[in-house]
Amino acid sequence: MPLLRNLCLFVIMAHLLGMPVMARSDLPYPEGPLTAEQIARQVHLVIHSGLLRNALSKRSKGEAALIINRATLAKRRSGSRPSVSSFETYINNDPQNQAVDSVRMAIITSGKTKGTGILLTSYVDPKRSSNMLMWLPSLRKIRRILEPDPQDYWFGTTLTYGELVLRKPDDETHELLGEGAFEDCLAVMELEPAEMSRHTKHLPGPQCAHQGKPVYRLKSTSRRNNWWYDYHISEIDKQSFAIYRTVYFKDAKKIKTVSVDWQSLGLDDPRITYPRYIYGVLHESGRDSLVYIPRGTIQHNVDLPDRFWSELTLKKKAR
Repeated sequence: MPLLRNLCLFVIMAHLLGMPVMARSDLPYPEGPLTAEQIARQVHLVIHSGLLRNALSKRSKGEAALIINRATLAKRRSGSRPSVSSFETYINNDPQNQAVDSVRMAIITSGKTKGTGILLTSYVDPKRSSNMLMWLPSLRKIRRILEPDPQDYWFGTTLTYGELVLRKPDDETHELLGEGAFEDCLAVMELEPAEMSRHTKHLPGPQCAHQGKPVYRLKSTSRRNNWWYDYHISEIDKQSFAIYRTVYFKDAKKIKTVSVDWQSLGLDDPRITYPRYIYGVLHESGRDSLVYIPRGTIQHNVDLPDRFWSELTLKKKAR
């Protein structure tokens, strides 16, 4: 169902902003030479957790987190504009209930599904499925959502559930191809003047600040047969373990590139970062997507009571 697919995206956006926040991490900062497997586990920590108690992203001084999707090259017309949605997220990675790993809320703040909210509860027990609830303001009801297929796309984006949430280090085999320096600028969605709206006229340009930073080059091969990719090669910051760029291959052909502008939150552990933007492009069709999260929208270690992370808050925030 399109509605459920659209709403599940905002669960993932909550997870994205939760990448740097996990109060119960037991993976210390590494020292000395690392194996490919150790690098992959550090990357997974950065992508899916971190070292803060909680974090949130909400509209501030006119800025909001945005998702921008653009059609394939063949379907683009002069003057047509990409679709744009805004959202807010709230993440708690230090709940009082020790059986709960994290609780996350996501609220749609613009578009046809404005006011719809998601509450996602993840558990410490890896065998226990996450609990995903959706608030539908038009029906004034809570609905339960099943976990998605890892290869499905979110909300028409070029990003899959597996890439952003569901994939684990053990789902792939890893090979360290070498070390070097990040050589060029990170790509980003670049719009023609006729494609811009008031929401997209201030999007960031290509990020060149990471040029020259030391990186690992890691090849990760899927253990799944007949999967949508065979392997991907990632360039990973040696200090923060943030992935700047991942290129996916199928039948030895480059099929997709995902670029992420990871930025520090200015705290002691260099792994505590956030994705200023995530840009994915499908090379055959040219279809691309951008998730943009302005720094001014993010707060962390906010003093919020445990009861805040509840269905009641979800309903109030989503109105």
